[in-house]
Amino acid sequence: MTFSVHSMAAVNSALQHMSMLQRESAAVHTRIATGLKVGSASDNGTVWAMAHGMRADNESRGSALTSMDLGIGVVETALAASEGISDLMVEMHGKLVAATDTTLDEQSWRSLMTDFIELGNQAQRLAENASFNDLNLLESGGEDLSVLIGSTPGQTLTIAAEDLTDGGGIFDAGLAANLPQSDNAIVTTQPTSADVTAFESSMSDVTASVSRLGVGLKSLEIQKTLLVKQIDVTEAGIGNLVDADLGRDSARLQALGVREELGVQALEIANRAPRVILNFFQ
Repeated sequence: MTFSVHSMAAVNSALQHMSMLQRESAAVHTRIATGLKVGSASDNGTVWAMAHGMRADNESRGSALTSMDLGIGVVETALAASEGISDLMVEMHGKLVAATDTTLDEQSWRSLMTDFIELGNQAQRLAENASFNDLNLLESGGEDLSVLIGSTPGQTLTIAAEDLTDGGGIFDAGLAANLPQSDNAIVTTQPTSADVTAFESSMSDVTASVSRLGVGLKSLEIQKTLLVKQIDVTEAGIGNLVDADLGRDSARLQALGVREELGVQALEIANRAPRVILNFFQ
């Protein structure tokens, strides 16, 4: 065995081992403190880049989720109003049919047509007030609703506007002037079966409009469910990539503590070894 008070190889080896243990211990402490095994690009550049991209996608999905929540509110409001309009048209149809009875005197059929007009006015108020966040799919000149449903700008779902104002192409009361009206002055002649047939055609158009809005709402709800699932799955995936296993790291920290104690003892032994040389001079 060679002894030297200059090189002290055993001491240097013990010191290097202690430094390595301290670096490992510091890394484990950081993982436990942050909860992350990959907290920066210096930890693992490839994994960090993957997680960063996934986080960016989820941020975009969060924006899409906000857009979808607003879109669902707009369509739900329009659907509720359009269903109300359809119900009012059923009542209007009954009044119109009754007014075609040729056995009625003018005052009677005009009274029925007054009720018909008032019901139509209520339907028009529903169309005018079907706004959510200043968006109305039922008003005259209403624009189609484009809703973001994914993480990229091109992923959209369009809900078509349904103009349910009188004379707008879907709702048509069949009167000489468009509703709303304050009285029955626009009714100059007793309605006929042809008027009833035309109104029934408008009723069918409105029913189809309600159906389209219902389908649009269902599509939005399905897309929202999918989007929420994507966000949850992506979050879990990010966690698998970068989250620390705190239970394992805690056990590893305990083991490193024991190794550091052993390293200190090894360093003490290495420091005592050169003193053996003194025995040669006794």
